[in-house]
Amino acid sequence: MKDGDFATTSDSDEAFGTRFSPDWPTAAAELVLLVLLVLGVLLLFAGLGFWTVHPPGESELCQVETLGLQNLTVSRQRSDLAACHTLYAVAFRALGAISMPFLLCGTMALLVAAVMLKGLKRPKPDFRRSLMCVALLEVLGAVIVWLPSWLFPSISLAVAAGLAPIHAYFISITVGHLAISVSGAESGASATSKAAHIYEVLYQGYCAASRVELCLSVGSISLLLLFWCFVLDVFRIIASVSCWQPKLDVQGSQLWQMFQQWRER
Repeated sequence: MKDGDFATTSDSDEAFGTRFSPDWPTAAAELVLLVLLVLGVLLLFAGLGFWTVHPPGESELCQVETLGLQNLTVSRQRSDLAACHTLYAVAFRALGAISMPFLLCGTMALLVAAVMLKGLKRPKPDFRRSLMCVALLEVLGAVIVWLPSWLFPSISLAVAAGLAPIHAYFISITVGHLAISVSGAESGASATSKAAHIYEVLYQGYCAASRVELCLSVGSISLLLLFWCFVLDVFRIIASVSCWQPKLDVQGSQLWQMFQQWRER
């Protein structure tokens, strides 16, 4: 390499190193904003997912013959039937009520994200006021998120117990459903039609319970992450108004510029 080329390379590297210096308080705020957006969308999807659940009739699903409990002991039959009825009492009959905390918390996350985005777009000399507004919203959001945590574990246990006898026949349920769909067995002889109807009820029950379980899992994890995001961001805001103040003259997204700088390396 020639001396001129080496000098040019050194100059470009020096310019690259001084071209962008991230404002870390602003970058931290943008990271929190991104996390809030993702968690808010996940919670809204989880809440709306409960409205897509269509279980079969309780009298059709919660039967010894339908659940395949004929060869079990009487006490085990009673236990599995009780779990099936509990699944309806706790989950299937209250799908709308269960979805509301997820929708509320998701909306709260997106509201806080919107307030943060407005403050990041238009930084003002009195930025402490907007930060304290965000902190108050996050304290309120943490309380709102914390309250449903007492409710959902019991619902999750009820759904898991109700799914237990159905899980045992998952493969046969799926194969039976496909066979029924292909052959149209429900319109055949009475015995075949009855067996086909049982498989179809089991399949509908499995799909409904599995979707409830999925929405509960995604929503519960998102609620937990959202709670700690609110709590940790309150401490970030306290630091931002005291010893870790952001710059007021930052241009553009700090995270995006950091990503572009990383790509150029």
